[in-house]
Amino acid sequence: MTKTIAVAVVAALIMFTIINTLKTTLYRKMVSNLENGEYADFDEKINRKWTQFLFPKTSILDLKLNAALVQKKKKEAIRLLDELCSLPLVLSQKENYYMKAFNFFVGINDEKNSGRYLKKINELPNDRIKLEANRVYNIFILKNDKDLGDLLQELEGFEEDEKGINEYLISVIYKNKKDLV
Repeated sequence: MTKTIAVAVVAALIMFTIINTLKTTLYRKMVSNLENGEYADFDEKINRKWTQFLFPKTSILDLKLNAALVQKKKKEAIRLLDELCSLPLVLSQKENYYMKAFNFFVGINDEKNSGRYLKKINELPNDRIKLEANRVYNIFILKNDKDLGDLLQELEGFEEDEKGINEYLISVIYKNKKDLV
């Protein structure tokens, strides 16, 4: 009896290790496909029954979303985001998906959808994310200089290696104002 239990435990550990190794290898291959622009290979792998078995639905949707974002497939991204956001998500997942969506839509200058995700971000408790998203929206979508004073004031307290993002945002504000001096 004890030998049977020991054999079962060892067999379970071996199976767990094999499945985990397969998952890790497949995940790395799919990410590599996306990084290298091998979208047909990615699609083939992500749609396999084996992949559906190995990964939870959220992981599959997340990978498909990343593929849609990389390929700038707006309609597919919207569909996947709607599906992901309809699932029960923990706060960190909401922050991740809302910011990912927001940044994508700002990047393609989509005021409607970036505004939609900005509203969702503003409902979250994380003040830092809200501040960043609202600044980006003001600068890149609304093209106003509302945050210029705050950005300049913050620069005074930063070390040289911390100034990059604020300096970039300030430069975009001046570019928007056609003040390139």
